[in-house]
Amino acid sequence: MRVNDIPSHMTKKKEKKLVFDTLFESCVCFAVCIANNSFINREVAAFSKDYFVIINKRDARRVNEFTFYPMERYKQVCERNLSADEIEVFKMNKDKFVNVQRNEHGRVYELKGRSFKVAYESIRQKLRCKVIRSN
Repeated sequence: MRVNDIPSHMTKKKEKKLVFDTLFESCVCFAVCIANNSFINREVAAFSKDYFVIINKRDARRVNEFTFYPMERYKQVCERNLSADEIEVFKMNKDKFVNVQRNEHGRVYELKGRSFKVAYESIRQKLRCKVIRSN
């Protein structure tokens, strides 16, 4: 059998689903973070950027196609690094996001009209009320 004899549906690569597709389909509130990294010593200065998505821990169950890891400093927040393809998708759709924080450590982008911070604070407040009621 020659390559030309193989049906086209058998030779096509399966397109990878991107995390943004799943997040939008699941209506999960999220933010995109860009962390600035630098490593400087006497001989070398290296700079890089890490792109990652953060979501609420409760929402991670709704997006089970992708693995999100708990953040150390925030109990209710999970993160996932973006692939090169996902970074390109983010850059092409940057007009759908608003920059809510920018400093020497990096930037945070939220969807226009869907603030991750507001959603996160709302869930945190509900959890706090549950703890108070159970005591």
